[in-house]
Amino acid sequence: MATSSRMIYAFARDGGLPASPFFSKVHPTLKVPLNALYVTSVLVIIFGCIFLGSSSAFNAIVSSSVVMLDIAYGIPIAIHCMRGRNTLPERPFVIPNILGWIANMISLAYISLTTILFLFPPTLPVSGSNMNYCVAAFGIVLIISTFQWVVDGRKNFIGPRIDVDIITGEVATGEYGENNGEYGGQYEENDRK
Repeated sequence: MATSSRMIYAFARDGGLPASPFFSKVHPTLKVPLNALYVTSVLVIIFGCIFLGSSSAFNAIVSSSVVMLDIAYGIPIAIHCMRGRNTLPERPFVIPNILGWIANMISLAYISLTTILFLFPPTLPVSGSNMNYCVAAFGIVLIISTFQWVVDGRKNFIGPRIDVDIITGEVATGEYGENNGEYGGQYEENDRK
């Protein structure tokens, strides 16, 4: 719940969820994203009730989330490979190029294999006992996500803000300002550019 609530908070902070201002609030005294924690608690209860009602439906939801997570991991790897593996900024640790290609190809092969295994069509004729409900859950989540992106996400989502100088260690994290770990006016200046 701690991880999921922080993920909801981070995605809402970047404008990627409906009601993002509500879910991106941090409680002033507890210093936790309380609204995101509440919605996570409600979702855990709902999924618990689904599991009590139908373990097949619960397994389909879990399997579809694994497939979508794999696809989310695979997209940046595939883009990085299509662009020739030369788009990352300078960094202190760089593996040799051939090892990078091997790691990327193994990752993409694994993601493809697990996606196919989870979404493989059921045997024919289809009945309630041999139906692959993961495909249905995947389709529902995909439709909801696409609808949310078209209606709200593409207008409001700005993505995570990263300062490459801080990642590479060229600038200390507190150098931009002492505003509870934020970087003062750094992002606003970059957003205007």
